[in-house]
Amino acid sequence: MAGQIKARTLKVPITNVYAKGDYCAQLRLGSQAQRANLILDTGSSTLVVKQSAVKQNVVNHSVVNQNAYHPQDDNLLTVTSLAQEVNYGIGGWDGPVVTTRVALCEESCEDEMAFDKRLPHLHLARQPLVLDACPLAIVSSVKQQQTFGDADGILGLGYHHLNRSYDLKAYLESHQYSPAVTYPWPFADAISLSDTKGKSDCQSTINNESKRQSDTKAKSKTDNKNKKKTELPFSSEDLKQFKQFLWQQPEQDLIPYFTALEEHGLTANKFAFYSRRSSIHVTNGDLSPQQLANDPLNRGWLILGGGEEHTELYQGDFHTIRVDHDIYYNVTLTSIRVGDQPPIPAPALDEKYRKNYYSNAIVDTGASAIALTEPLYRALLKSLAAISPKFVPLIAPFKEISAQERGIDASLLDLSQWPDITFTFLGDMDGDLDENKAAGTQNSDRQAVSIVCRPESYWQLNAPGEGKACFKLLSQLPNWPNQTLLGLPLLNDHLVIFDRSVHKTGVIRFAKQK
Repeated sequence: MAGQIKARTLKVPITNVYAKGDYCAQLRLGSQAQRANLILDTGSSTLVVKQSAVKQNVVNHSVVNQNAYHPQDDNLLTVTSLAQEVNYGIGGWDGPVVTTRVALCEESCEDEMAFDKRLPHLHLARQPLVLDACPLAIVSSVKQQQTFGDADGILGLGYHHLNRSYDLKAYLESHQYSPAVTYPWPFADAISLSDTKGKSDCQSTINNESKRQSDTKAKSKTDNKNKKKTELPFSSEDLKQFKQFLWQQPEQDLIPYFTALEEHGLTANKFAFYSRRSSIHVTNGDLSPQQLANDPLNRGWLILGGGEEHTELYQGDFHTIRVDHDIYYNVTLTSIRVGDQPPIPAPALDEKYRKNYYSNAIVDTGASAIALTEPLYRALLKSLAAISPKFVPLIAPFKEISAQERGIDASLLDLSQWPDITFTFLGDMDGDLDENKAAGTQNSDRQAVSIVCRPESYWQLNAPGEGKACFKLLSQLPNWPNQTLLGLPLLNDHLVIFDRSVHKTGVIRFAKQK
């Protein structure tokens, strides 16, 4: 029925209660249409899900995970020889890649027949968007699943460059694995694949690992010295070590989920993001996760294929920032301004980072705070202190990220006394970038665009609990370049459209919420 498929928009409800303020959409996976609450992340491109019997507690409640993906029950699952590894700066994972059916719809979609691909996919409201044979990564360990909090994984909305996988077929075949596939996962325990002899499947290899390790120890010292690093015992629990192993395998980029939707003609090449908070709004410590999710402040929208037509969500004109590179949603931050204080120039990205990070700022829906570079953060504190010395001790606890789990007494805050913080960017310009034109000349042709972050956004009241408050402007993350991460506090109060159809790299449009 391919002729009946039409590109359309899909307005998907999202909530922030599963991932400590980050927003999740519910997808349906596999032949059983298993529910999975996945974090919406423009800072990555991978579709990844965890397997778990029980979630950690949401606020103060333990929750049985009804949404976990159970690959053993998925009749549509196809194994591959691919593996992926992603490190988010704080947390990460590795694991096998499979393919299966992935669906997304506007509401809860209780009608299982709606997910049946034998039915025509028509241009109908509430009809799910369905992709068959969609690449899906599965987290390899319980420890790595903690990266996602109480969410079930991540839906990366970034570009394809960030969706790398590695083909282990030749490696597994050379070590007598048959079939040479990555699911079930052959690297769960510390193993030395060089000693594998004719095992018929990955699971039996893992079960017999203790014997192989004994055989390995019996080898001569000369043999051990001649082994390559990747032939020594290792497991995928060590992300750094396993990444080094993967880098030696053939790379294969996978088409990200949203890109595949657009390429199949199911939706236009843009999406909109609507959120009101960067921390869960908790007015009562006894509220259940469902009660928290029913709070309008903890809800939002993901609009696939559009945004501008949803005039119920915004007012006034859109302000457009050009995306400078399609690795991340890279933008150029020129300055920040605290109230009426003088603007604080934002330094350019250090030259040593340009090859991999491209610009001095990225827009990241998967970040629940704004992380400024260290010089910008120091200047921000100085400007706030110039307005009122009383601000300084209130901010001081949040120098440590762990303070986000504690907060301060909200009664100490009078947000009417706190200033707006204005972020100014290089905006869009007509036409495509001219590669033969000097960058400085091109930048001078681009208008400055300012986006305001209100005190109610960079301070979150009733977070992490009733009567508490959290400051959502952080200093530079450890081991991160001098690049500002523009997370939810800047996006809150706006309808934000990521329009990837404009130019070669796209634009980001901001309009004030109604």
